[in-house]
Amino acid sequence: MRVAILETVKTQGGFEQEFDRLIIDELKKQGHEAVLYLPEKSSLPVDFGIPIEYLSGGEIVDYEGAGKLKKIWLSIQRERRRVRWFNAAYEKACRHEVDAILLTTATYRYLRSLHKSQLKDSPVPVIFIFLGVNPHEKPKFLKQARRCQAYKNIKLKVTTLRNDFREDNVPNVELIHPPVLIPEGVTVTPHLTYHEPVRIGFFGHYRKGEKDVDGIIKAFVDCQLGGKAELVIQAAPTDPEDAADMERIMEKYAAEPSVRFIKGKVLGKAWYDLLQSVDVLFLPYSNERYLYNWSAVYFNALALYKPVLATPVLNPEVLAAYTVGREVDLNDLDRLHQQLKAFLESYEEMLPTYEKELQRVNADFSTALFLRNVLK
Repeated sequence: MRVAILETVKTQGGFEQEFDRLIIDELKKQGHEAVLYLPEKSSLPVDFGIPIEYLSGGEIVDYEGAGKLKKIWLSIQRERRRVRWFNAAYEKACRHEVDAILLTTATYRYLRSLHKSQLKDSPVPVIFIFLGVNPHEKPKFLKQARRCQAYKNIKLKVTTLRNDFREDNVPNVELIHPPVLIPEGVTVTPHLTYHEPVRIGFFGHYRKGEKDVDGIIKAFVDCQLGGKAELVIQAAPTDPEDAADMERIMEKYAAEPSVRFIKGKVLGKAWYDLLQSVDVLFLPYSNERYLYNWSAVYFNALALYKPVLATPVLNPEVLAAYTVGREVDLNDLDRLHQQLKAFLESYEEMLPTYEKELQRVNADFSTALFLRNVLK
């Protein structure tokens, strides 16, 4: 098959392009031919190594640096252009230049644009991939999805770990598992070995009040493991107030040998090298949206064969089905202390189990299976 990836979002080192790359690489592995459909006069910060064909209708609309009012105007402009890009893709489909068109990180707004375009009547399958649907957006998604039932070649695929559509009667919506996210240029070792100190990576942006970093560090230090474990923390504050608080925390634990800080943002391959450099990933996500949207960092961890420490709201279906780490409670620091201590004390003994379960996860959530589910 010749498959087009229609990309309308431009980010610097963002998930959208990494997801595109993963799909393109798997298309090649399965013997398909991939082509990138890109709005005219646009470019992406990555080279996928496949042909690019440009769509008329204007270049990609970028929100970078835009204020609130300008974002509203740019949003309107993006939707108008999206209709024109869809019309241009429809013309290519009518000439049977491709066998299928993929939109890899769609939202209900894409479907709203679809209804205004000719692409709804495409003679080849047009596959929209949604990265989960949360309760806030679900009514809007369902409204647009139901309107699509009349379009025989429009396929709606929701990547999710749960089924929130049992009673909604939307036969044209298919739920599929997300794939493990294998980073480009990073060597994966599917065999776990024990060494000391066990390095626990705690990475991501720091926002004061969102993550009790001070309390988490204290819970770890109080385990008194005598050098058997090390907590590696990324100090990447988002604003001056956060930066001042992070400086306070770094100064407080500067003399603690089991705690190490990495300053600043890390992007691209350096980010994946950072994930690879630790043995365990601590994922302290507390936003309930992760009950509905799967976490890219979580699925990076699984692909890299890293056991995890995860919160109850972070894709709980994974730890419910696979013994790949431990759930932790960030709301009760005494309990967190006990959970961390129990995890670390049993870590060496549990390594064979973690390895076997991570292999099972990587088989059940493989990119090969994901792509087959997308294209079927």
